[in-house]
Amino acid sequence: MPIKDLEKLGKKTLRERIYEEVVRLIVSGELPSGGWVDEKQVIDRLRVSRTPFREAIGILAKGGLVEIKPYRGFYVRSFSRNETADLYELYKRLECFAVELAVPQMSDRDIRRVENILMEAVVALQRGDMKTYVMRDREFYQAIAEQSGNSALIEALARFALQIQLCGTVTNVSPEFAARAAHGSDDIILAFKARDIPRAVFLVRAQIGHVQEAILAHFAKEIASR
Repeated sequence: MPIKDLEKLGKKTLRERIYEEVVRLIVSGELPSGGWVDEKQVIDRLRVSRTPFREAIGILAKGGLVEIKPYRGFYVRSFSRNETADLYELYKRLECFAVELAVPQMSDRDIRRVENILMEAVVALQRGDMKTYVMRDREFYQAIAEQSGNSALIEALARFALQIQLCGTVTNVSPEFAARAAHGSDDIILAFKARDIPRAVFLVRAQIGHVQEAILAHFAKEIASR
């Protein structure tokens, strides 16, 4: 959906609003991974000038979402299998650090909130609604990061979460995957409620690892089919 007049909107800067809209286009797949960003088309769509657009592109490039190729233009970044594996390993470590910081600070109400988000993700997964599952799963980990209270960690995890979305998402899963995710989710919440930090960290690492395995398996299938 085009933004009617970004330059008239207040509070956030024009560059920030362009950045957020381009991120939305990337995450939604309207600007696909590895694809060329048609500068004129996006500028016309957002009804902005080239300068703030290129400033926003510069921020996206620093965040690892866009590649700037001299004389060729701007491209949404794509990730190889090895890059995806490395990214997930780092993401797991940072998210586990967020758990260590967040759990001691979370009230019962906070835990109920993340429990509801996680249960919505599981229900969506079980009915095959992968779009909702991915969205709720991402909200769950974002909520944990926010509860950590560490602004640098929150910012880093938000950046990595966007990069991971470009690595691919789980589009279809086996019944075993769904059952394992449901069981793991129950255990995570129990560990949160017990304020058992080591177990919560272990379970969150395993849960992210299950998704990592599915994504890397998809890479392997793609390579084998070529």
